[in-house]
Amino acid sequence: MKTIAIDLDDTLNDFTVTLRRAEFVRDADGPYSEAVFADYLAKVRAGAAEPSELLSTEYSFFRAKIHLQCYARAAPRADGVAFMRWLRAHGWRIVICTYRDLRRAHAATKAWLTAHDVPFDHLFMAGNKIVFCRAWGIAHLVDDDVFNAVHGERYGVQVYYPHGERHAALAPNGARGFAAFAEIIPWIQK
Repeated sequence: MKTIAIDLDDTLNDFTVTLRRAEFVRDADGPYSEAVFADYLAKVRAGAAEPSELLSTEYSFFRAKIHLQCYARAAPRADGVAFMRWLRAHGWRIVICTYRDLRRAHAATKAWLTAHDVPFDHLFMAGNKIVFCRAWGIAHLVDDDVFNAVHGERYGVQVYYPHGERHAALAPNGARGFAAFAEIIPWIQK
């Protein structure tokens, strides 16, 4: 059976746009003052890394809560959903492969996929999607991450990425950028 791995955030949905534009309301009875809430939200929107070596901090908890809201609110790419349905109709095994912490976001992720009628067979969290694809024998990966675009071909994984700002500076490599998901279809039929 033909298998393909597909990313969610900024590939099948508009996560970053949602994160930057959505209104997030501070709970007046919550643990954060207005100043801390505003500071943490600005850091989350800027993609700031965890400032501590601890696995869980007040900031990482805040970031996880904001991300959960974005996971639910992010709009799907209509052409991405159509592509997923095309894959299903043509007998592909579909693996959703995400950086999301599925220990915290599994239910929200499945709810979003179900709400938008996105077909899939497996849902996995992977820190290194190239290694994941190699281990599973998956030859095709649709993902917006620059690391995967740069290194996929070297390890036998063909990467397709949606054109974005961060891809403009990419050196020539074996990955293929696309404006519309339909462009991928002839590439994977070979």
